Amino acid sequence: MKDNKKIGIILAIIVVTVLGAVFVATRNGGSAEKWNGVSGESIDVALGFYLEWVGLKDAADKTVAASELLARAPLAESLKATLAENVTAEVDPVACRAFDEAQTRTQIVFEREDAAQYIMQVTKGELTEGYAVVDLVGKEGQWQIQNIACAKGDVAPEAGEFSYTQAGTLLKQVPAPYDAKLWHLIFQDGNQVGITPLIFTDASKCIADGKEVACDENYLFETKEVTVFGQMTEIGAEVARVEVK
Repeated sequence: MKDNKKIGIILAIIVVTVLGAVFVATRNGGSAEKWNGVSGESIDVALGFYLEWVGLKDAADKTVAASELLARAPLAESLKATLAENVTAEVDPVACRAFDEAQTRTQIVFEREDAAQYIMQVTKGELTEGYAVVDLVGKEGQWQIQNIACAKGDVAPEAGEFSYTQAGTLLKQVPAPYDAKLWHLIFQDGNQVGITPLIFTDASKCIADGKEVACDENYLFETKEVTVFGQMTEIGAEVARVEVK
């Protein structure tokens, strides 16, 4: 009963945090930029632009072709400006890697009525180094691509280094847009509540009383206080080690 009450309190804080962020983004975005949304499913809007951009590799003049595509693309104005400035960059701002593959792989991070996020990569199989994290905003049945960020989730860090070290509370019962299939770390950062999705792999280690144990339901449970060490990626923290606080 005590744990259920604690989960309820944490969930209430998360919901307020998420709704507040959506309100601020909508208010600021709506007043600052022209809306370029188009009708359709969010995944189709994201994939349609991604494939068109990747197709620029066959254009006689990539700069001219990119300019024409950006003029009609369902992108936030700020994103259009960013892409226009990086058309000829060494690392492509949309493909996030060289155009040396033929197949596009898409992974859904989350989808809801007013926002969606996808991972996209030109690849032959599994996601590898260099993929795009595509964020969309929905409004009245239309979708606009708000941001595209390149991620390198599988790049091995230097030995002994962790880009993510955080103490907090484990939780799996999280509201949308968070993925309830993943464990999340809830923590306090000043006056703000932080939420980090945790990505466990075969290499992840869980420590209890100084000994390594299995990262299973006997170790991971709701509201457990832990410290997580890992590498931060665009979609969460890839866990290297978990220790009891």
